[in-house]
Amino acid sequence: MLKFKNKFMSLMNHILLAMLTAPLSLLLFGAWRGITFNGPNYELLLWLYLFLLFTLALERLLSKSDQAGTKLPYKPVLLFGIFSIALLGILFFASNPILFAILLLYFIYTILQYRPYSMANTFYEILLRPFFKIFILSALSFFSQANFIPLQLQYEVVPLILFHIFGIILIQIRNTKKNSQSLTSYQHLLRRHGKILKLFSFLLAYATGIFQTLNLNSPVWALILFLLSALLALPVFKKKFQHDLRLEQYLSNYSFLFTLAYSLLFLN
Repeated sequence: MLKFKNKFMSLMNHILLAMLTAPLSLLLFGAWRGITFNGPNYELLLWLYLFLLFTLALERLLSKSDQAGTKLPYKPVLLFGIFSIALLGILFFASNPILFAILLLYFIYTILQYRPYSMANTFYEILLRPFFKIFILSALSFFSQANFIPLQLQYEVVPLILFHIFGIILIQIRNTKKNSQSLTSYQHLLRRHGKILKLFSFLLAYATGIFQTLNLNSPVWALILFLLSALLALPVFKKKFQHDLRLEQYLSNYSFLFTLAYSLLFLN
């Protein structure tokens, strides 16, 4: 059992796997739903995946520099920035100006959330990150496959938004504990009520996911799989797992599995 636990934690903490699954977590549900309305456009989806792969790598560099208070590594930042802009150019010709304009806005947000003023560990992060990363990217990935965006999509992504908020709260709580000086009112709230906030956001994400099945003809096995995915949260709640946990990597892989399990509920 101990050997299985160590292998499981090693896999879920794997940085390369986390880098590869992070873009999938943001695109999977929208593309999954879009394909059901139209034939798959794998080429456009691949360009979107590569664009997110490089922008997320850029975001990771900005985040690490911001949290550590160290000098920005300009060479890799410039490299990932050039790759992201190049892929934006490809997407301009591969899709349409509207999709390009929204992705450009997303790219600008990726930088502005850390430079010139950091939104990390603030309430603005809770408001803006789920909007851009879940709502906007789910809508774009849906549009890339179906060439339209249905009204019900905004309701279908609610569990994903709530799960993303759960992940943000976990990281903010950890960062706030590290920094005990000059805390804002919001950060004091996190320190006092962090356990309740992370449990509430976690339960709400799964509760709204189950609520979605009331309007769906979901297979029983898909619902069971979705419920079982909740067990993946044990390492972030149980102290005995804490010393083995690399939070960002674990959450990235957990988010992918949550999104996959939730997407399967929409199978008919």
